[in-house]
Amino acid sequence: MNFGDIGSMGGAVAGYIATPEGQDAVKKFLASPEGITLLKDFAGTAAGQNTMLSILPTVLGGLNLPAGATDMIKAALPPQQ
Repeated sequence: MNFGDIGSMGGAVAGYIATPEGQDAVKKFLASPEGITLLKDFAGTAAGQNTMLSILPTVLGGLNLPAGATDMIKAALPPQQ
């Protein structure tokens, strides 16, 4: 998401999200029914799919997956354009 598109609020929003309180608020929202719907709708778009594919390797690195699982998943991803 480009916070510059939000207008003059972009910097304030990005700054808030960078705080522990902002990160907690985002986590709570994304775990809510509205947040899940937002993610599903976003992931259904071409831009959303490209975004998800671009962040997936980083997300995988933060998970406690069994040995080799991260490499197997990354190998199955389509090449980035």
